[in-house]
Amino acid sequence: MEISYVVPTLNSVKTLEQTLLSLKSQNEIDINIIVIDSGSKDGTLDICKKWQVKVLYCEPGNMYKAINIGLSECKTSWLAYLNSDDWLYPDATSRLLTLGISQNAQIVYGNCDYTDFQGRFLYSFTPPKPQELISVVRGGNIGFAQQTTIFTKEIYEKLIGFNEEYRLAADREFFVRALLADAKFSFLPGPSVACFRLHKAQLSHTHFNEITSEGKKIIDFLSGNPNIYDRLIRLKWRADNLPNYALRILRQSILTRKIVFAKSKDSGSLTYDF
Repeated sequence: MEISYVVPTLNSVKTLEQTLLSLKSQNEIDINIIVIDSGSKDGTLDICKKWQVKVLYCEPGNMYKAINIGLSECKTSWLAYLNSDDWLYPDATSRLLTLGISQNAQIVYGNCDYTDFQGRFLYSFTPPKPQELISVVRGGNIGFAQQTTIFTKEIYEKLIGFNEEYRLAADREFFVRALLADAKFSFLPGPSVACFRLHKAQLSHTHFNEITSEGKKIIDFLSGNPNIYDRLIRLKWRADNLPNYALRILRQSILTRKIVFAKSKDSGSLTYDF
């Protein structure tokens, strides 16, 4: 089995090595890695040289333009991208690919773990089932983490890649377009496949208003407002994740040594309306 991963970078020296190591350590998979760098000055390129990964350049300003440049170079039937501060578990791609191939899927996603900047576990988040995705999206969430997702080259090309009009939420817009195009989604149950590192330097924190605006624009793609069925599905999904909400409060309180009632980030929020 083969898959290609694109990793966009810009001064990613603090976290990139763990990301590349996780990709290089994937079990039973032939994996092609392309780093798309936007002018790093901090040793990022030295790490790429150390791990002998291909590096291409993209001018800074739009991460999804960099991702599109990288994915256009890939020849494998399955594609994905991974941010330079996240990582995969060793069996992630073999499990995702096995399910995707067996179910003739075009997009496969799994469970995700969330950590702090140091990589300490905070909580997990369980996404909705494929048949529930459109209802969850109408309520303002994509429902699954991009880090856990792989997709076929076929669907990527059919959708003409990531829409570069979006600077912060093109991944969510891509998956919404896939839903509206009746792409075949599959969900991988069981242990998490990826880790999402939460920290204050993330674009979702530093550009909160812009990502909220893009999220609202994405929802305009959908036909109609959520109906009663949609609301019930979304309520069920949130209820299923109540233990995860509680675990985040507990873990953050333990790590910070004070009670933290942080708002738990629903995976793939389109509007960041908590």
